[in-house]
Amino acid sequence: MKRFTLFCLITLLTVVAAAAQGSNAIRWRMSVKMTSDTEGVITLRAVVQQGWHLYSTQLPANGPKPTKFDFSQSVGIKTVGKLTPSRSPLTVHDEMFDMDLKWWDSNVEFTQKFKIVNRSGAKVVATVNFMGCNNETCMPPKTETLTYIFK
Repeated sequence: MKRFTLFCLITLLTVVAAAAQGSNAIRWRMSVKMTSDTEGVITLRAVVQQGWHLYSTQLPANGPKPTKFDFSQSVGIKTVGKLTPSRSPLTVHDEMFDMDLKWWDSNVEFTQKFKIVNRSGAKVVATVNFMGCNNETCMPPKTETLTYIFK
């Protein structure tokens, strides 16, 4: 009986540790740099743990969820142009989904230009919906919200 209890405890701890690793497999950081009094650049950096990958913003249907960025909750700013990744994603045949998919297998930055249209109470609110996998498992789709308040 003691061995069975010990086995269950070790199994539980292993599952919890694996789940914790998956939840931290991809982390996000945001910085805002002003290029003039009224214009700037938002940089969102995905910190991708070794062995994991972040899915692209463009994926075929019936596969994993693509990475999506939303700035609509921002106040006093207007985005200008398109969000741009620092490098192109890799194209790889994913055995888990049995399709060709695009992803980043290490850290990547996304930049978005903006203009301040009303400085009073201006803030950037970036919501990122994303999903990542490694060779064994996938993390469930996750949403993170990052905020920068102008002073």
